Amino acid sequence: MFWKKVCAMMLTVLVVLTVSASGLGLAAEAARQTATVTEHLYKDNENLKYPQVSDMENIKLQEKINRDFDKYIKEAYKAAKDVQKQAEKYGFEGEFLTTYEVKYNKQPRLSILTSDYMFSGGAHGNTVVQSFNYDAEEGKRVYLTDVLTTEEQIKKVQNYVWEYAIERPDIFYPDLKKEDIQLTKDTAFYFSDDGIVLVFQQYEIAPYVSGNQEISIPKEIYEKA
Repeated sequence: MFWKKVCAMMLTVLVVLTVSASGLGLAAEAARQTATVTEHLYKDNENLKYPQVSDMENIKLQEKINRDFDKYIKEAYKAAKDVQKQAEKYGFEGEFLTTYEVKYNKQPRLSILTSDYMFSGGAHGNTVVQSFNYDAEEGKRVYLTDVLTTEEQIKKVQNYVWEYAIERPDIFYPDLKKEDIQLTKDTAFYFSDDGIVLVFQQYEIAPYVSGNQEISIPKEIYEKA
């Protein structure tokens, strides 16, 4: 009986410690996050999802981020209405969906990708990806040209992407040229622990069936010496 009580007490203590450790782990993870991201529906439409952020130390940046996504979803709503008008005019089943994914959320950076899927007749629909990257320390939105600031950096990344692609002709265009790889301010990307990940639009460097290609670029490829 004595040992049964001891075992029961030890089991209780173990459960409490496990729950406490789990809670501490979640709290630590939350503390490392740049922001809390929550899903919203525009005009209660399940097809129009967009994010809003909260719990940021930099309130001004938090307000800017939310304004950016407010603007984004309003533009998406207009596009959805245009698709519907075209569908009614030409007699096809139009569709417009917005989704998003939090790709990176560690202090001081935040990366969110939005995807707009549109079907306006034809063989298939198309998806357009946009990236929203922010640096809480700098208090601003970050574009690819803020990361790759020189022609030399751009060429190094361009070459890395090209070499990656030509080694995979079953995924990318087999005749892809370096000059076909355009890296501009508006090129979608997101932060990673090891560098950045470039996101290419459909048809940009690969056929439709390959989808939106993501290519990880290690820091050492583009960091200045």
